[in-house]
Amino acid sequence: MGIIVSFVFSLLLTPAVVKAAGSFNSPVKDELKDRHGYKKGTCSLGSVPMIISYAAGAFISGDRQSLDYLFLSFPFFLIGFADDMLKFRRCSADGFKSITKLILQLAASAFAAYILRQNYPGIEGVVYYPVAVLFITATVNALNITDGLDGLATKVTMPLLILSAASFSSLRSASMILFAVLAAYLVYNSSRASVFMGDGGSHFIGAFIALTAFFSHHPAAVVLSSAVIYLELLSSFIQIIAIRVFSRKVFLIAPFHHHLEMKGIGEEKIVDTFFSISVFTSLLSAILFTRVL
Repeated sequence: MGIIVSFVFSLLLTPAVVKAAGSFNSPVKDELKDRHGYKKGTCSLGSVPMIISYAAGAFISGDRQSLDYLFLSFPFFLIGFADDMLKFRRCSADGFKSITKLILQLAASAFAAYILRQNYPGIEGVVYYPVAVLFITATVNALNITDGLDGLATKVTMPLLILSAASFSSLRSASMILFAVLAAYLVYNSSRASVFMGDGGSHFIGAFIALTAFFSHHPAAVVLSSAVIYLELLSSFIQIIAIRVFSRKVFLIAPFHHHLEMKGIGEEKIVDTFFSISVFTSLLSAILFTRVL
C-alpha cells in the first residue's frame, strides 16, 4: 500500500507544486547558458513533493527501515532545500558558500553516522566515524553533481533501488517506495523537464544511497551499482586539482556529463548512456556481491 500511495502522491503533487510555486525557478549557470538557457524558469522545487510522497509511503507502510531512511535523510533535504531558497532569493545559481555547505553536510553526516553506530549491530571499528562521515558526504555531493541533465540523477538511481529491493529483504519496502516516487517524478523530469529536484532532492537521494551502503552491510555492492555518480564526482575533483595545481583543464567543463555536452553529444543520449551503464553496474553488483543472480 505504501508503494501505491507514494506513486500517486508523487504523480499528483508534483504538478500541483509546480503550479503553486509560480516564479520559483531554477537559475542557469553562466557557463551553461548556451546549451541550457532554455531551462531558465523551470521550477526547482521537485524535492518538496518528493519528500512528502516518500514520507506518506513510509508512514503508511509502517516499515521501520523506511522511517529510518526518512529520519536520517531529512537533515540533508533541509540543507539542500535551504540552498535552493538562497538561490531563488539571490536570483543566482549560487546558494551557500562552498565551505558553509560542506560544514553543514559534514554535521549531518556525523549525526547519521552516530545514529547508525548506536542502533545497528555490526557497524564498528576504530576508523568508522571518519570513513562513514566522509563516505556519506561524498555520496551526497556525488548525486548533487550528477543532477545536471533532465532525468539523469533519477535514472541512475533507479537500478540501485531495484538491486536493493531484490537483494536485501529488510530494505525492500524503503527501496520500492523511493522507486515509486522517482517513477512518478520522472514523468515530469524527463527531457524536456517541467520540474527539477533541486539541491533538496539530490541531497535527499544522495543520503538515501549512502545509507543503503550501511543498512545492507554490502557497501561494495552499493558503490559498484552507483559507479556513475562516483565517477561524476571524480571528474569534478580531477578538474579542480588540475586547475589549482597545474593551471589547466582536463575536461572542457566538469562534471563529465557537461564535458560530453560540450563535445556535441545530445542531452538525451548522455542520460540514456549513463542509465545503461547504471543498469550494467547494478547487474554486475548483483553477480559479484549478492545471491540474486
